[in-house]
Amino acid sequence: MTPEEQRTLDLFEAIESRPDINQRQLAEELGISLGLANAFLKTVLSKGWLRARKVTTRRWLYFLTPQGTLEKSRLTLNYLQRTLKSFRELRNQADQLLAELSSHGVKGVHLIGEEDFLDIIGLCLEHYQIRCLSKIIKPKEEEGRLNHWIPDQFPKLKTSECFLITLFSDQEKLLKKLTTEGYQNQKHWVCMT
Repeated sequence: MTPEEQRTLDLFEAIESRPDINQRQLAEELGISLGLANAFLKTVLSKGWLRARKVTTRRWLYFLTPQGTLEKSRLTLNYLQRTLKSFRELRNQADQLLAELSSHGVKGVHLIGEEDFLDIIGLCLEHYQIRCLSKIIKPKEEEGRLNHWIPDQFPKLKTSECFLITLFSDQEKLLKKLTTEGYQNQKHWVCMT
């Protein structure tokens, strides 16, 4: 989904939940400047996706038109299709990696990474008779704890265990920490790419 499509969908949702929203509030909710919110609102109005009704001198109510409802449905469907496609691709990658680990005798994994990806891995584990022994979850960036999420010590691994890493960004610190503790790539950990 392009940033403009996402912004349009966010605008539709904001207006549906609060028809009396003003442009300043809309700018805050969309995370854009007031001038950009004004221009964006004018564009959506000119496309016929919204209708505005003046209530007082400085107050407007906004409503989705039937065309706006269709556009919102189209954007939502496209978003869902892309999300499902991404889920399937990640699940296929997880299946391949877990099949390989299982063939090498791995019976348990310590999952490290972003929560959404760990959840996908978790859905696949049982099929390969691999247990999730622990999870080390990287906080979302907006939670502001990114510098301190890597533990001082990692669980000790048994012969049939490994770390399965599902970080798609910021892997360097984690891999350096594992290496300094004596863990080796492909022997003690694998990364889902």
